[in-house]
Amino acid sequence: MGNGQSSLRWMGVSIAASILLAAGIAAAQGTGGSGSSGGGGSSGSSQPRATRSTQSNNQFNSPVFVTGRIITDLNRPPSESVTVELTCGMRTIQVIHTDLGGYFTFTVGGTASAFQSNMDFSASNEGPQPMQQSSTRPIGQSANPLSGCELRIAMAGYMPITATVPPNTDMNRVEMGNIRLARIGGENAGGGVSITSLMVPKEAAREFDRAVKDLESNQLNAALPRLEKAVEIYAKYAEAWNEMGRVRLMTKDREKAREAFNMAVSADPEYTSPYINIASMQVQDKQWKEAAESAGRALAIDPKLPLAAFLHAIAAYNLNDLANAENSALHANRLGEEKLPHVHSLLAEIFMVREDYVRAAVHARAYLQLAPNGPFSARMRESLSQMELAGLDAAPEVTP
Repeated sequence: MGNGQSSLRWMGVSIAASILLAAGIAAAQGTGGSGSSGGGGSSGSSQPRATRSTQSNNQFNSPVFVTGRIITDLNRPPSESVTVELTCGMRTIQVIHTDLGGYFTFTVGGTASAFQSNMDFSASNEGPQPMQQSSTRPIGQSANPLSGCELRIAMAGYMPITATVPPNTDMNRVEMGNIRLARIGGENAGGGVSITSLMVPKEAAREFDRAVKDLESNQLNAALPRLEKAVEIYAKYAEAWNEMGRVRLMTKDREKAREAFNMAVSADPEYTSPYINIASMQVQDKQWKEAAESAGRALAIDPKLPLAAFLHAIAAYNLNDLANAENSALHANRLGEEKLPHVHSLLAEIFMVREDYVRAAVHARAYLQLAPNGPFSARMRESLSQMELAGLDAAPEVTP
């Protein structure tokens, strides 16, 4: 490689580790997943903004709130953030993601909708067309301009669900309640939820549920003793051990966090979330071989885990195993491009090392499209500029 080309290469180890740190995914695999930050398609970048419609929506002078919760067939929140679409007719009104406990809230109309924090890039913040409302409704309820619209929920490994928004609101609030996902291929297929949760005593489950509610309000000190009580009652409570590890990680107690994740693995070796959390810690600690093994175990249980594939790609890259790094990164990209834009920055690095500058440019542009203000946007723009000046970018308009 000539001097002009060598200047195009990035610092591999530092970018691979900083990709993970910037994405903020070390504690992503909890009871409710990464929440709005891990699933909003803008990891490491500013919160995405919805595009506003120029159409006037007089029926939304006051905001309408649509709330609910996504749970699995085991009565637990999913192990990752779930995408929920609000559609009216053929139009998608908003796209948001569930939080730690599986909860979601759409805010449509009024000024409040401008501040919704977990909105997707592709969401349009416009209201639906006015619909006919029934003139008869219970006292205390008002007409719902979202009546007849639908919530569409899709998650890998589960049957897609469509739920219709009811015609009335209570003080401009529509409560959809619990929306239960049914796993494809049976209740116990896959490893996103621990099978040990089927055998949890009521007392332990009660402590766990209370801990989840504490975490939803960011009360870490209140949640930790409840989780400790839950595993004291039921030592094989893998979800509680995993959640305890996440809490300890958030309180900077890394050694005890690692112990809790390992206890979760011991309690249920087929439960994927603790493997991913362990791999995340190992990547941050630059334990590349161990990280590749941990992420690989998760993928062996469930190949459709984009975060596990991404972690495996980072570890393989730093082990100088470019073939596996490329394969895992491309796999992660296919599974979750919108949730993991940093996959593109890693792929750009891989192809730069391979001196495949056309494909490097493709992924650098893809990163800038998904995260234009992300932590690597300046680096991507500079590399693209250098490639163009050197005449190495032969196909500038190619997209992945």
